[in-house]
Amino acid sequence: MLLYLSIIACLFLVPCLVLVGTWVKYLSSATEICERVGTLGKGDSGHFSLKDLGDCRSCEFPTVDGLILRGSYLRCRAGERIGVVLFCHEFGGDRHVAAPYMVELLDQGFDVFAFDFRNHGQSDQMEGYAPRTWVTQYEVLDVQAAISYLRSLEDADPGGIAIVGLSRGGSAALSAASQTDGIWGMVTDGAFVSRWVTTANIRRFMPQFVRLAPVLTRLPWCVHVIYGSVVHDLVASQVKHPCRDVARDVRRLRVPLLMIHGGRDSTIPVELAYRLHKCLPHRTRLWVVPKSGHNRSIRTQPNRYRRRMSRFLRNHAPGLLRNGRTLALDASRPAAEYAEPVSAEACSPAYASTAVS
Repeated sequence: MLLYLSIIACLFLVPCLVLVGTWVKYLSSATEICERVGTLGKGDSGHFSLKDLGDCRSCEFPTVDGLILRGSYLRCRAGERIGVVLFCHEFGGDRHVAAPYMVELLDQGFDVFAFDFRNHGQSDQMEGYAPRTWVTQYEVLDVQAAISYLRSLEDADPGGIAIVGLSRGGSAALSAASQTDGIWGMVTDGAFVSRWVTTANIRRFMPQFVRLAPVLTRLPWCVHVIYGSVVHDLVASQVKHPCRDVARDVRRLRVPLLMIHGGRDSTIPVELAYRLHKCLPHRTRLWVVPKSGHNRSIRTQPNRYRRRMSRFLRNHAPGLLRNGRTLALDASRPAAEYAEPVSAEACSPAYASTAVS
């Protein structure tokens, strides 16, 4: 009996020792990948202007740690306001990136507020802080400061606000909304869990460094996440900017959410969007845009993108609910256009880029 137990123990321990030894041997290569990816990517700052959309008022507001953030508030172009939408831009972007996303919402009766994260656009620079593509406590503080500012306005909407966030901005918004009241709806495009992205990149580049890659890549995802999390947290501690655990935060989220993700996203593999969707409450909808890359869904299907986002927000807008107004379906349009299905297409995206925004 003891012999059998020894054999079973050896069969279990030997692969574990080989796995741990391989991880340790290639730890420097893995951390280099994580660090390189963490600084890649650039947003669309400089390509748009919110001033072209109408009544645009510049403003500034403080964060709890003493910085001044700057933003722009746009009044709706419809007769009656039905809600307020906060826009959170991506890594490397600025508030003006909101222009192509928010133009239809202004016509639908929404006020829009967009701001620059710290170390972006015209907001204050935080000394000693070099932003990375992952979400830290600082981005969450920025989103919370923007929410507090909207609440402080004389004509603040008593029903609260909605949030639209791109990539890292969407991830920061998810974390902030999970611990903040007064959020009635959310839309994210390309949101992600940073540790999972590191894990996916390590698994992607593993064949270039590791002879046992054909075997290791077949291990369960949870095993890869353990190593990816260690690598990611090691890099984060080296640059003194620990990332937020978005996967843990979103489990507390109780807000209607529409997730949008590119089916051919080579930056944040669509597989990670499906995994994140499973962590979220049942009121979450996932729309995978089949032929779109990272942050490119609005370019791939601009009309459908704006229509889906607008309708989702209008369905939850407090202004419409207070007035007892409902949205009638247009019989001339197919019912599929009103749904937010989880697409089964593009589950194996091509990995052509490593830039995260």
